Amino acid sequence: MVDTHQESPSSHRNPLVSFLLIVAFVLAGMFIGNFAALFAIMPFYDFSLEATMSFLGSPLSDPDGRVPLLIVQAMASFFAFVLAPLLYIRMYEKGDLTNYTKGPEPMSSAVMLSVLMAFTFMFVNAPIIEWNINIQFPKFFEDFARPQEELLQRITEYLTDFDNTGQFLLATLIIAILPGIGEELLFRGLIQNKFNKIFKNIHVAIWASALLFGIFHMQFYGMFPRMLLGVLFGYLYWWSGSLLLAVIAHAFNNGFTLLMVFMYQQGATDFDIEGTEEISWSAIAFSTLAFALLSHQFFKRIKHQPLNG
Repeated sequence: MVDTHQESPSSHRNPLVSFLLIVAFVLAGMFIGNFAALFAIMPFYDFSLEATMSFLGSPLSDPDGRVPLLIVQAMASFFAFVLAPLLYIRMYEKGDLTNYTKGPEPMSSAVMLSVLMAFTFMFVNAPIIEWNINIQFPKFFEDFARPQEELLQRITEYLTDFDNTGQFLLATLIIAILPGIGEELLFRGLIQNKFNKIFKNIHVAIWASALLFGIFHMQFYGMFPRMLLGVLFGYLYWWSGSLLLAVIAHAFNNGFTLLMVFMYQQGATDFDIEGTEEISWSAIAFSTLAFALLSHQFFKRIKHQPLNG
């Protein structure tokens, strides 16, 4: 079994304490990131603190606020999910990123299989997405979750209503690549490994960290398909020993969706990936079979190969 535990051999800290430290670092990163974002977007509002705060309070009211809002998201993501985990690793794990990116040879085959698995899983996940959208929560929770979901959905649609290729490329960097790196470093690289030590069962650790990943996004009508994506990324990491494969699969999942949205807006395709048109069950069945075969190949060809170095 490939061991993806990345802690320093001399570390004997209680894993629950380590998990709480990670949470503290992330919360501090969120606070600092939001504070830094405030100053980063002030030039868009003539360095007026009042105008900047007004925008942050109601970002959808500004028709030209797409780029500033992307900058806010980028700053928050970078500080909370990239910088905070890296600082934690530096201060408490006594390691660096090379401990998380060692992977099997040939890496090209592992990357190709990871991308194909992420692609086919989009179709496998489609019925779960449809079910989760229409799920009925208790009324007290609906009153909280539904408005939150609708607001986040409007923000997503606003950020992905591209006026030009430059906005699409900026969104790809901020919505696909940056979360792919930061969220995988946090949820798989750190939290999954800590949960593995806490529960002493890698499968429980993968599912628990994936559940936390789903809850974290605060979109409860998309929580379960997002959790299943987290499970996929978790097993890619566990089977290969390389966090890089989870990062690539995550970034591909987000980036491919953005690409399809952009192509639909440009009239390059008739398929609206954000539309309500259901995917046929034959396509879902075919994709499920393809995903199963690809997973078998990954497990057979990648998992049992030694790590680099």
